[in-house]
Amino acid sequence: MTKVYLKERIITDKERIKSFFYRLIGYVYIPEQLKNNKQNILLHISDTPETFFPALKKLIKDLKPNYIVHTGDLVDNIKLELYPASLRRYEKKVKILLDILEESKANDIYLCIGNHDNKNAVERLAKRSKIIEDSKRISINNLGFTVSHFPEKVLKEPSKYNLLGHNLSVKNRKEYNQIYLNGIMSINIIDLNTERIFNLSYPFGTDEDRLGRGKIGF
Repeated sequence: MTKVYLKERIITDKERIKSFFYRLIGYVYIPEQLKNNKQNILLHISDTPETFFPALKKLIKDLKPNYIVHTGDLVDNIKLELYPASLRRYEKKVKILLDILEESKANDIYLCIGNHDNKNAVERLAKRSKIIEDSKRISINNLGFTVSHFPEKVLKEPSKYNLLGHNLSVKNRKEYNQIYLNGIMSINIIDLNTERIFNLSYPFGTDEDRLGRGKIGF
C-alpha cells in the first residue's frame, strides 16, 4: 500500500521560536490561527506522564476543545503492567488528570484503556468520560473515527480518522483517504468543520518522563 505522509503546515521562524520557548518552560504553543478558531475542535493526546498535566490544563483552558480523546496510558510514568503495586499512586494521579479533563467544557471525552492503565480504577473515578477498553469506531460531528491505545487494533478496522498511541509503529500519516494520528508523536488538533489538522509539540522532557528513553511504549 502506498503511504502518503501528512502535509505539514508551513511554520514561520517566529512560530518556531515561540514554540521552542513554550516547550522549554513546560507548556504547549498554540498557533494564533488555531487559538482564534471558534469552530468545533477535537483534541487528541496519548501516553501522558503526570509532568504534562499542568501544560494540559492550560492547553484546554486556552483551546477550549469541544471533544477530547485520550488514547491510553493516562499516567504513563507509572508502569502498572510492570509494577502493579503502584496502583494506589496511579489512582491518585489519574484522578488529577480526570479532574482536568472533566472540568473542561468538552461535549464528550473519550478515554482508551492502555496496557499501563487500570480499567476498574478509571471507571470508578470517571464522572462523565466514555471508557473504551479495546478499540471502537465512533462518530464525532458526522466524521468517522477508530480509536484505541494499540496501533494493531486500529489497523484492523480503520475509519477515515484513526487515533492511537502506545508506540511509534504507526506514525502520523495519510493512506489514501485514511488519516492516522499518533498521540505520542504530537498533540493532535482537528478542526471538525474544515477537517484541518494541527500537530503541536509536547513540552521538552515529555518523552523522558514517559520513561521511554528510546523505547516508547511497553
